[in-house]
Amino acid sequence: MRSWSFFGGPGSLSYWLFDHVRTRVNNSLVTYLLENAIKQDSRRVLEAGSGTAYASSLFARTCRVSLSVAVDIDIEALRHARDRDPKLPVIVGDLHALPFRSESFDLVWNSSTIEHLARPDSALAEMQRVSRRHGYVFVGVPYRDGPLGFQHWIADSSVGVWIGRVFGREEVGRLAEKLGLRVVSIRFYFLRFFIGVLAQRV
Repeated sequence: MRSWSFFGGPGSLSYWLFDHVRTRVNNSLVTYLLENAIKQDSRRVLEAGSGTAYASSLFARTCRVSLSVAVDIDIEALRHARDRDPKLPVIVGDLHALPFRSESFDLVWNSSTIEHLARPDSALAEMQRVSRRHGYVFVGVPYRDGPLGFQHWIADSSVGVWIGRVFGREEVGRLAEKLGLRVVSIRFYFLRFFIGVLAQRV
């Protein structure tokens, strides 16, 4: 099951409810990133592992963002993004080999993505590579000490796989620090279901 589609997929009641929650979370995240990582006008933003890319559309509508791009390996998710927002640039790509030149974006970010990857460090290294010097990288993941802390007991079930790996506060900080990124802030969001690290490339 795709992590973005929830149980039932588009058109189902469960998906509609999940999409409503996801919309609120994305609005909150975009507001936070605009306040803390978009310091000037004409910024370029990449959502790496975007799913249906609702947040990328929000960035695209912001006057301070000159380009908002969504990348995902799931073509179906990007089709839903394009159906919703025909003007949004969407690109099929692998987080472990992003199809961009180094230092292309002022902010590279994702939420609820790398917990599904076997090599999250590799994906984060790619996010760092395509971020500009003094630009920002943000990663949000399920929080181990929050309401999803039960995940390790059901890791092999369909729900456990859908949630993905859970992370602790120190672990999230180390993800960024191991790459030489400077941690700017660590943020809990969506009632502490998730924890995110905002880091700057130095």
